[in-house]
Amino acid sequence: MSPNELVTLFLGEEIFDLTIKESTLYALRNGRQDLQLSREDIAIFIGILVLTSYLTAVNTRFYWQEAADTHNELICQAMTRNRFDTIKRNLHFCSEEDPADRYWKLRPLIKILQVKYMEHFVPQQAISHDEAMIAYFGRHGLKQAIRNKPIRFGFKAWAQNTPDGYLLAFDFYQGRGVAEHTDDNVQLVGKSGATVLDLLEHMKQEFRELPFQFFVDNYFMSIPLMLEMTKRGYDVTGTIRENRIPGTTGLSATKEFRKKERGMHQAVTSRDGNVILVRWQDNAPVTLASTCYGDVPPGKVRRYSRVQKRHVEVDRPHVVGKYNEMMGGTDRMDQNVNHCRIAVKGKKWWWPIFTWLVDTAVHNAWRLYCRAGGTMTNVQFRREYACTILRRWARGSKPMMNRNLAAPGSEAIRFDGMGHIIIKAPSRGTCRNEGCTAKVGTKCVKCAVFLCVNCFAGFHGVAQ
Repeated sequence: MSPNELVTLFLGEEIFDLTIKESTLYALRNGRQDLQLSREDIAIFIGILVLTSYLTAVNTRFYWQEAADTHNELICQAMTRNRFDTIKRNLHFCSEEDPADRYWKLRPLIKILQVKYMEHFVPQQAISHDEAMIAYFGRHGLKQAIRNKPIRFGFKAWAQNTPDGYLLAFDFYQGRGVAEHTDDNVQLVGKSGATVLDLLEHMKQEFRELPFQFFVDNYFMSIPLMLEMTKRGYDVTGTIRENRIPGTTGLSATKEFRKKERGMHQAVTSRDGNVILVRWQDNAPVTLASTCYGDVPPGKVRRYSRVQKRHVEVDRPHVVGKYNEMMGGTDRMDQNVNHCRIAVKGKKWWWPIFTWLVDTAVHNAWRLYCRAGGTMTNVQFRREYACTILRRWARGSKPMMNRNLAAPGSEAIRFDGMGHIIIKAPSRGTCRNEGCTAKVGTKCVKCAVFLCVNCFAGFHGVAQ
């Protein structure tokens, strides 16, 4: 399949139709003209966004300038600057506010992508569960700070990825005071572990019987999580914090273990054999827990010896090697997305999340392409997709109507019979009812068009 066909698996007609519907309603409710959007408009808009991920400019408007050093003919032929700005200004995905969901503005789009990511997931045994960060430099209550991440400040998402970075399930951190987890999951494994169980709800029914192996870090790992995942038929491996290890395991204390030579390890197994704990002395003691891997067969790893002043071979338990090999899926995705991140900035707080969703959709398409034997790099794949979209509809975008003319409300709003009230307008304009040319100072609050008192009922289809 071509890059365009693969990206369309995720960013296709369902998302285009949602964007057209909600953006049109948003524009009309704010007293703006009917955008007259089409699927081609949204496809071109996304194509331009993807192009900016590998060809950035300080100001987006540079692409439409006539200057030889900034002009981009491909973008100019596909869509005018004013058309692009108008779509961006009115971009909307949900008109029904949900106080219980702090991401309600994007929730319909998120749900579509959650389904599509899982729908096209090619099962792999190893799945990593980790945090992903979306860069954000403004002020918002959901903004987080996480140390040791390439992106330290921004919005936090829980993500499950394959080792090569394919994103199969995700959701966003809602902040304190918002019920983002089911109460049953929290009682079973705690709040951090509940994120693992919550994302399992997105798993396709035919995949739930497969013997997946999940890899998590010490923020999520706990003994209750391991036991619960074992009941569901899955294995779990990950680092575990000292305060989450029962005191009766028989492991040496970390303080004492720190005195051992590098490469030494200790392993203990639960009575039923379901949980294995391995403590390994590297530069510092590290403890891993697993339901499927132990300390054998041992491996080797290179470390620099200050005493011998050269690199030496150090013993490494088998579970450590498997964890290092399989855990980095989310970080791999972050690396690929941040290497080619959409460069267009926006004033709305949710804009970085929207562009992240587009970036992950293109990234997932690229991962499918690579699994099928494709040889294009991430940048080459994005270039091929953007150029295909923009060339297909070159000179095909619809011209903007006169900004000074307000279009009548769409029929969906005009004749719905709800919320139409005549109010005094701050200025005067021509009555928009057909056949009336009166200059009036009243308008419909919902349709956002000028109407005289005599024409108000007839305009909304009410017989006088």
